[in-house]
Amino acid sequence: MLLHADPHSAFVFGADVGEAYITTAIFGLTLERLATRTTEFSGRRIEPAEVGQVIARHVEELLAETGTPRSRVIGLGLGVPGVVEHPIALDAVVHAEVIGWESATFDWLEAELGFPLLIDNGAKTTTQAEAWYGSARDTQHAVVALLGDGAGAGIITNGRLYRGASSSAGEWGHTKISLDGPLCRCGSVGCVESIVGASAVLRAWTGGDEFAGRETQGVNALLIASRTGDVDAVVVMKDLIEHLGLALSNLVNLYNPEKIIVGGWFGDLIIRDHLEELRAAVRRFSLKQPGEQVTVERSQLGVDAVSLGAATLPIDRFIETGLVHSHV
Repeated sequence: MLLHADPHSAFVFGADVGEAYITTAIFGLTLERLATRTTEFSGRRIEPAEVGQVIARHVEELLAETGTPRSRVIGLGLGVPGVVEHPIALDAVVHAEVIGWESATFDWLEAELGFPLLIDNGAKTTTQAEAWYGSARDTQHAVVALLGDGAGAGIITNGRLYRGASSSAGEWGHTKISLDGPLCRCGSVGCVESIVGASAVLRAWTGGDEFAGRETQGVNALLIASRTGDVDAVVVMKDLIEHLGLALSNLVNLYNPEKIIVGGWFGDLIIRDHLEELRAAVRRFSLKQPGEQVTVERSQLGVDAVSLGAATLPIDRFIETGLVHSHV
């Protein structure tokens, strides 16, 4: 007998703490998106308590909007920046120095929500979404590289997400591609994100921080200038593609993936205009055999990938255990 899931028999939430926003979405059991809320914040700093307050408010609004009973929610998945110690467990601890979080916990939020809260790194939740629904589907070995103001990666090996000894695998943005490069938010120098992150690229173009807080607007202006032949913009974009190709080639040489999937809001904009140049740069800096085998592709899921991937966390837990605990 062929069975299928009733998409409205249960519901999940997926939440994304981004660089300047928090997005929360509600999904049916088969992960169709029903409604979304987004709250922006400034300064790239937000306290964990404020994150919890925003998500709790989003949840109440989305439950009311969709008419969903709280008793039919099986959990909320939360994608966050930084390293998550004990991910997708009740005692998850978030270490995110770049936004000022040191050993942040959210057990209090789970108690307030009244259903399970599962936390993981945002790049890893995006990778899970790509593996289930996107460009990495049916791929045994892949890397999902995300570019925004920062950079991160998720690694799929033998069909499974690779986490490392303490779940910090994938901090690609803080690997080094220069010994005398710019200072990074992490306190080191020459990190990938300090050279190919959106703010770094805009500073290279303008010589200052005139687009601080308006990075998307700045990147669009840079791309328009590059398309129309502005010499400075063309040089900056060429330098970006070279350094990004170098950074990605390190992942090719280390992990030998079949695919590299480029996403994140900045990565998506870059790859729209410069996919072939980026592919060529990756091949140029990679070892010959793995460089010729790997394909570089654009993410199919876009900016919604983190919240979708986060929503897979409670689904995954439900499939594996069938158990839902509740504080209600």
